Amino acid sequence: MLKRTITGALYVLFIAGFFLLREVDHRLFALMIYLFAIVGTFEITRALKPYLINGNYNTQITFGVGLVPMYCVFEYIIERHSGGSVIAIALLLALGFGIACKMQKKNNDIVAANMLGYFYPVIPLVSLLSCNDLAGSNYGEGFIALLLCFVCSSLSDTFAYFIGSFFGGKKLCPKLSPKKTWSGAIGGVIGGIVGAILVLAIFGSRVHLGVDNKWLFFIVIGAISSVLTILGDLFESSIKRKVGIKDMGNILPGHGGILDRIDGISFVALFIYVVFLFV
Repeated sequence: MLKRTITGALYVLFIAGFFLLREVDHRLFALMIYLFAIVGTFEITRALKPYLINGNYNTQITFGVGLVPMYCVFEYIIERHSGGSVIAIALLLALGFGIACKMQKKNNDIVAANMLGYFYPVIPLVSLLSCNDLAGSNYGEGFIALLLCFVCSSLSDTFAYFIGSFFGGKKLCPKLSPKKTWSGAIGGVIGGIVGAILVLAIFGSRVHLGVDNKWLFFIVIGAISSVLTILGDLFESSIKRKVGIKDMGNILPGHGGILDRIDGISFVALFIYVVFLFV
């Protein structure tokens, strides 16, 4: 427990440091996401390696490591708001290897594994990059969007852990995650709402959104983000169970790998980006 707490505190300080660095230039936040991309790529490809057909292991690593630089070239050099083209490239690569697996008459597990590395963690990380670039400034929508991604997801996890441990009760999804309970899920929703309210209460002056009731809007954002955090956690649990591993890595003592820490953010980042894009 002590090791987990210390690692968690250092992780929070690491994230906070990059938020401060972002105040110098919002594009510097991409450096942290680049670290996530590099480590996360090696974690997912290592987990999927026994299922990958010839050539796909190296292709997934090359694409994952080149993800952030590729996005930056599209977004900052070619044309603003073109960074999403990285997702199109990922989809083409996934489709190509999926077709290759089918041509070799591989089973569905093999097909899914050879396509998965181009969806996860690629799309969540591109979503974080896109959140960072909202409004194209150090202050404003991008800052708030990123805060919501990290704060809502983190507090949802924290509340779910403590409330679930205290109350226990019926299991949420025992086949995928035996420790998760419905009481913990309810606690997670509370945590997500608390996180969103804190972001608005502390940084409300930076929030300039076209909504009539900011408080209700943020409460809904927090509640949905918490549900997506749980789904992201269960999604990664299903991957780990399928490949027979406990954690995606061991770079964070007591927590596992980078993907074990950002699994909750995976679904939240895309949701937050789409919401902020259209409000």
